[in-house]
Amino acid sequence: MLHKNLQIVVLIGILTSLSSILQAQLKVHHIFDNHMVLQREKAVKVWGWGEPAKKVTLEFAGQEKEAVIDEDGNWELVLDPLAMSKEGQMFKVTSEQEAIIYQDVLVGDVWILTGQSNMEFDLARIYHGDEEIASANFPLIRLMTIPAKASPDPVKNFDRLNEWDGWYGRFDLKGFWMVCSPQTSPTFSGMGYIFGRRIHMATQIPIGLVDASWGGTTIEGWTSRDQLMKVPENKGLLELWDERIRKDPGKAEDRNNPGAAYNGMMGVFGGATVKGIIFHQGFNNALGDSRPKLYTKNLQLMIQEWRHTFNDMHLPFGIIELSAGGQPQTIENYTLRMVDAGCFIREAQLQAYIDLPDMGFVAAYDEQVNWYHPQKKVELGERMARWALGSQYGYDFGWKPALLVSSNIREGEIIIEFDREVITHDGRPIEGIAMAGKDKKFYPAQAEFFVSGKNDKGKDILDRTKLVVSCKKLRKPVAVRYAWARNPLGNLVNAVHHERVIPVPSFRTDKWDWPEAPFAENKDPVFQEHREKIRAMRK
Repeated sequence: MLHKNLQIVVLIGILTSLSSILQAQLKVHHIFDNHMVLQREKAVKVWGWGEPAKKVTLEFAGQEKEAVIDEDGNWELVLDPLAMSKEGQMFKVTSEQEAIIYQDVLVGDVWILTGQSNMEFDLARIYHGDEEIASANFPLIRLMTIPAKASPDPVKNFDRLNEWDGWYGRFDLKGFWMVCSPQTSPTFSGMGYIFGRRIHMATQIPIGLVDASWGGTTIEGWTSRDQLMKVPENKGLLELWDERIRKDPGKAEDRNNPGAAYNGMMGVFGGATVKGIIFHQGFNNALGDSRPKLYTKNLQLMIQEWRHTFNDMHLPFGIIELSAGGQPQTIENYTLRMVDAGCFIREAQLQAYIDLPDMGFVAAYDEQVNWYHPQKKVELGERMARWALGSQYGYDFGWKPALLVSSNIREGEIIIEFDREVITHDGRPIEGIAMAGKDKKFYPAQAEFFVSGKNDKGKDILDRTKLVVSCKKLRKPVAVRYAWARNPLGNLVNAVHHERVIPVPSFRTDKWDWPEAPFAENKDPVFQEHREKIRAMRK
């Protein structure tokens, strides 16, 4: 009996020793891998785990950095700013007898692509995707997709896996850096790929693209609970989700549990050194429980948190607004289609661009199909690249959209003024303009460019920064809205020749806000009352 007990003790001792050895193995965070791109011209943080008190050494591009693993098993090193390098180099991390070596490492610019399904939507399924895939021979572009994961608690690292995608019916490699090619590009974010390949084609700088998008996610899922609690209006939302979790612990891993997507997909590689972020989201915040005023606050909160997450409070951040989709707006259904929370979500996204520094904005309402996943991603990726090239890479490209600066009511008309000249992209009369009186009832309206005088031949001189808006049904108009529908009419663009791909963003001159949804389940009487208010708006 004593012999057997001794065997058990010895066995436990061996297993414990093996466990300690396994736990003590040198590890590097998975954002670092073969074929990766490291950010140029910034100090680059590198981190991982290992056995406490051991020394870790990092060798790359002629630099050698050392650190000691702390008592919790964490280590961190910082490389001095690196010059761009198109030549694949070795990246070596060692700790005593252990070594991790990554090959073919470039130095260039790293962009994060994030949001929900319209960013996630893959290259193979977009219009022109077949041509893009056939042309995707860009060895200096590197692609990584972060595995989808929601967690109620912060996650230290993401998995590397061959993940089954039920939406597309295929397996996808996630958590690995891959060289861009016709073989690796089809399953990558279509819009993100277009964005990255245009920047690379123009600059010839190595580009790393990290897709951290996930379909069906809300802005609150992408923002940590610690930050959400700073906004008092989020109290009801957090309590609602806490109640859901108490009834069903599985809800804690729901992608829209506030903070869960942030913990599993953004904070998980927080601290990485990157060039910037592009963001395309909004659908799941524009449904029956939409709260546009709260979205306005939470979007800006999220942007600031992400900048802190990646250690750069001036990190360039480009917003691609809520995509078009669903029933198109026509003259016949004009006012009915104006009653939609999505318009107010777009307004909130534009407001973030206006309010915060180092922002980009791309209107997307004109890229229309009768589906909430419009396959027209090429134009949007190119518009976002236009912002990046014009604002971050020194190219003389106009990218700023024309913005409303004033509206003045005069007898039977409203004068709308923009901060730059506008024109219709198709040469047709201006469409998408609506006007209302004090009763808040909108009608399709007419708009003409303001006539500022006559030239020497007696012809009208048009001031293309101003529109004169009128409606035969309204003698005393008080408000104007433009491109105000989920899938709206609207054909105004910047007037400068090469900028006629930049739509004038949706706008309104009134303060008649969308009713904020109550924090309640759909069956709650308060929520039903809210839905009735929305139905009444459609009449």
